[in-house]
Amino acid sequence: MRNRTKNFSARLNEQEYETLNKAIAKTGLTKSAFIRTVARGYLPKPRPPNGYDEMMSELTDIATNIYSISNGTFNIHKVDTEFLRGQAERLDKVILQINTLFTVPVKIKGGDIKWQQQKYGT
Repeated sequence: MRNRTKNFSARLNEQEYETLNKAIAKTGLTKSAFIRTVARGYLPKPRPPNGYDEMMSELTDIATNIYSISNGTFNIHKVDTEFLRGQAERLDKVILQINTLFTVPVKIKGGDIKWQQQKYGT
């Protein structure tokens, strides 16, 4: 059974329609997903640049390998496991920061329409 039973419709002038479509296109979301995100009080971020997913995947693989080494899974030689674990945690933080910077929607401040001007150039 569907959760979304309410329909939403709005009349826009040409400029508003173009502005909305440009904003939606930059995010890569569907119109419905964009409107639902904004309705929850968040501004979707523009779609990350090409290569983002591959870069994040590579960084995640590196972090996994560092954790494996620090846990002794691939431990052939003596390794400073505390140092490795610290570096793995540092890498995890950077991955999270990159992901947040590019993908996590920004909370819209109450009644503030400046988000259109700041993020979508209107």
